[in-house]
This record gives sequence, C-alpha cells and structure tokens, in this order.
Amino acid sequence: MDLYYAKSGKRIKKYELVHEDGEESYRETKEWKEYKQEKRIKVLIESSNIPPHSLSLGLDDYIGEDRKKIDKLKIFIDKFEKKFHKIHLYFWSLENGTQKTTIASIVGKELLKKGFSVQFILMNQLINLLSEEKFNPEHTDILSPIRQTDFLIIDDSFDRKKSTIYKSGFQLPFLDQFLRTRLELDRKSTCFTSNISIDLIDESLFGSSMKQLIKRSIIDPLHFGSSYELRNNFNPEDLWS
Repeated sequence: MDLYYAKSGKRIKKYELVHEDGEESYRETKEWKEYKQEKRIKVLIESSNIPPHSLSLGLDDYIGEDRKKIDKLKIFIDKFEKKFHKIHLYFWSLENGTQKTTIASIVGKELLKKGFSVQFILMNQLINLLSEEKFNPEHTDILSPIRQTDFLIIDDSFDRKKSTIYKSGFQLPFLDQFLRTRLELDRKSTCFTSNISIDLIDESLFGSSMKQLIKRSIIDPLHFGSSYELRNNFNPEDLWS
C-alpha cells in the first residue's frame, strides 16, 4: 500500500495509523480525501465543458455588492434536488466582464460535487449542432448528454453579435423545439447567460414565441452590474442624487 502522494513537490500522507478498541488500522487522511475530490471534480468539469478556471473559485469570490443574488444561488444549490431541479436561471448584464459566466460555471461545479450532471455550451454552438443533427448522426451523440443533463448552462444567449442566424432563419425551429422541450416538457433546470435582458430579446431575430417562452419560464432574472460599477463601487443612480 502506497502511503504517500506527491503534491507541489512534497510527499503527503494518504493514510494515517489509528488505534481503536486495542487494534491498529489505517484510514485515509483529510488531505488525501480532499485531493481525490479535487481530482474527481476536475475530470467532471472537463467532461461537462465547464470553463476550467471555475475549479479554484467559489460563489464568495464574487466581487459585486449585490450579495442577495449570491445568497439565492447558495440556496439554489443546497436545495436543488428537492426544490429547484425544475427551476431555470437567467444571468444578464449589458456588457462583458461582469462574472455572469463565471458564476454560472461555479453553480455548475457545485452541482457536480453533489452528484448531478452538468453541461456547458455556447448558444451559437448549440444552434449549429441542432440544425446539423439531421444531416450528421454524430451530432446526436454529442447532443444526447446536453438534452439529458440535470443542469444545462447556455452561455452568450440571444445575442445577435454572438449567434449566427441565417436570413432564412431555418435554424430557429430547431432551437425553439429544443428549448420548449427542455424548459416546459422535461422541465430540466437551465441557466442562460446573456448580454441581453429578456425584455430586449430581438423578436425579429429569435421570434416572439421564443421570447415569450423565456419570459414565462424565468421567475427571477439576475442582473449583474457593469464592469465599471464593479471596479469603482459605483451605482449609476447616485449620479443624479
């Protein structure tokens, strides 16, 4: 039995000798258990396509002032199985760099730790896979875990700058059917991140029915402050007070 493992050039004990009821036995050390958990989560993150930087981060690393949404997400994670496995999330801000993708990834990581399946995908990538599925059977194998996952993160959602929609709009029925099935029929938890508020989803591009689907499916959209607000602890409303 190998009693040590290497970490950062140091030899760390895997097991410790314990004495119970007059007998000696070995049990795993706390450090070894934590190391194995970290390695397991790393593998799960890779297979879920979650951005790897989330591995070392937690919800308390959020630097904004609005802690209420972080507290809500902690409850969401803690009670996911009993209460929130059918609830959908929508993280939005008007610009990049406001941590919405990072926070969504951390939520996904924490759910992985609790034994739930998670997948992360860009909306543009999802649109392409769905529209090509009937021509390429290989896409069905790729989409199967995305359809079945307990928690799906769809990043860069409903942004015309980040989604390629042809003038014919032939891809949209595939996306509409996918979202309608997931959100309303299967009711599997889905998290959207977007630079567009739900009210500003472009109906001319994505259609009014898809916009209405999102509006009735999202109970509490979470707004993330702009990078300027976060860097300078600035509330735009204070400008006029």
